[in-house]
Amino acid sequence: MTPALDGSTHINLTVTDVEASSAWYCAVLGMIIVNDVTPPESGFRFQTLVHPASFASVVLGQPLVADDAIRFDERRVGLHHLAFHVASRDDLLHWAQHLDTQGIERSEIIESAHEAGAQIWFHDPDGIWLEIYWMNRAFFADRLRQRWRETGRLGGGRRRLGSA
Repeated sequence: MTPALDGSTHINLTVTDVEASSAWYCAVLGMIIVNDVTPPESGFRFQTLVHPASFASVVLGQPLVADDAIRFDERRVGLHHLAFHVASRDDLLHWAQHLDTQGIERSEIIESAHEAGAQIWFHDPDGIWLEIYWMNRAFFADRLRQRWRETGRLGGGRRRLGSA
């Protein structure tokens, strides 16, 4: 059986200017800088940002020796985008208003064609795609139950989802 996860996560993003990016994430997403370190031999300065209500964490790292020719591109292997979930569909309206007051260029609220949910898309200062996403948990819970039935997992089977 797979060990449990508690739903908390963090991500490390490489940025061109850790001070500017941290200020942006704090202003736009309401995060707080809780750590600022340059570990020996790492080649990076890192700032850890935490959202005080959700404990979502983003670690921003600036290389001490930058390669200005390399910019973020979601079409390369690696990160496509970073999403932050909200509890209700109505929360997206609040986020849209907030992003507008911050002067952040964003998409409209988009209903997912491929999943049950809706989202808003925008970029951080380095062009990294960010998403504020509402997930219809009832839809996905039903899909999980269907897959577990198909794989025999609810009946004590040990096959993994996606295996034959």
